Amino acid sequence: MLVRIFKSTQFYPVALIVLFSIGINIIFGFVRGPQLTQNGTLLFQSLTNWAVGINHWWISLIVFILLTSQALHLNHVLNYHEIFFKQSWLPALFYLIFSTQVPEFVQLSPLLIINSLFIFVIEKVFSLYKNKKAMGATFDAVLLLAIISLIYAPAVFFIPLFFIGVAILKSISWRDLSIGVIGIIVPFLLVLVLSFLNGHLLEFTNQYKNSFTSVPALVNYNFPKYILTMLVIVCLFVLALLKLRSNYLKNVTKSRLCQQILLLFIILGLTMIPFSATSWMQNYMVLLIPFSSIVAYYFLDGKKIFYQELILWILIANWTYANFFI
Repeated sequence: MLVRIFKSTQFYPVALIVLFSIGINIIFGFVRGPQLTQNGTLLFQSLTNWAVGINHWWISLIVFILLTSQALHLNHVLNYHEIFFKQSWLPALFYLIFSTQVPEFVQLSPLLIINSLFIFVIEKVFSLYKNKKAMGATFDAVLLLAIISLIYAPAVFFIPLFFIGVAILKSISWRDLSIGVIGIIVPFLLVLVLSFLNGHLLEFTNQYKNSFTSVPALVNYNFPKYILTMLVIVCLFVLALLKLRSNYLKNVTKSRLCQQILLLFIILGLTMIPFSATSWMQNYMVLLIPFSSIVAYYFLDGKKIFYQELILWILIANWTYANFFI
């Protein structure tokens, strides 16, 4: 029944998504008590100093607003750009499920902040397709990527998303390259100059350098704790990927190219994770956007509703286990 509801293009599933998000955050407020994490750059800490020491219910409210807005914004972007053959609310549903599947995700962290910006980046990149007046969107996309890298240093691995994305969606030109370079350099220069004027330049550069590890690893000692959760999500993603592959040539050109961008996002995310020196599990939050999008396609295209409902309830059961029994 849930799959049928969120396959609808009607507006009422939005109310269910908001209620679902409220319920999750109330549960986490009582059980986990979301906190502010301090594993971002000096810029992130400067932006969130006001939240240090405040009641965890205020943190929970901020997390609720961010997660809900991200789910609805991602859903809007995918529907507006017609990434899949039919509109639905499934991407928003799976984004909420995946983003709360692991307790470490439901914290006020730099990863949570940059996911909001990443969705804007993807929206700007998607808009480049056959866009003759794309200079504004081009600059916005690369500027946002630079800001993301300043908030969370390992996200610098996503800067190629712009250049490769432009090459995929339109013929890249010297204007695109020059705008890309300027859009990256300007925010870094501004932050470095402000840090120098405030006497924090050495602290900023050292902290930025220490955000990377010299011993790359995709997993750590907590891996056995999350092995069931990761196994369920990976198996579901593989099924969705196979479905996407089988229908790939049936899609229109723009859909195929934008789907390549989502797959590129995963590759860059998996490249970033091993080099991050901060919280291991939280780094997988960068995969929420492409994973929830592609898994939604699997449920959107499937015709055997019974099996889809069964898989969804298995995912919900795994969510319960991961949040209350680990």
